[in-house]
Amino acid sequence: MVTAMNSIMQMITGLPSPFNMVVLVVLVISLFGLLRLIAIQVRIYASHREDVQLKRELVERGLSAEEIERIVLVKAPSEKTSC
Repeated sequence: MVTAMNSIMQMITGLPSPFNMVVLVVLVISLFGLLRLIAIQVRIYASHREDVQLKRELVERGLSAEEIERIVLVKAPSEKTSC
């Protein structure tokens, strides 16, 4: 993998001067975009897991489905405004 990365970097730096900077800038921006998307998906997954855990705790406490639904609906708007 390291040799593949080295060969890619050599190909990019081997391009004529204005083009290699354009390729590097596009590559860096793409990598940051990918990292941003990964971070967003991790946050969505963590939020979902938190909601599932809350519902499980409420079921274990013996609340009815209507009470759980009411609690979840009350909790949902406050989470949306914090984003």
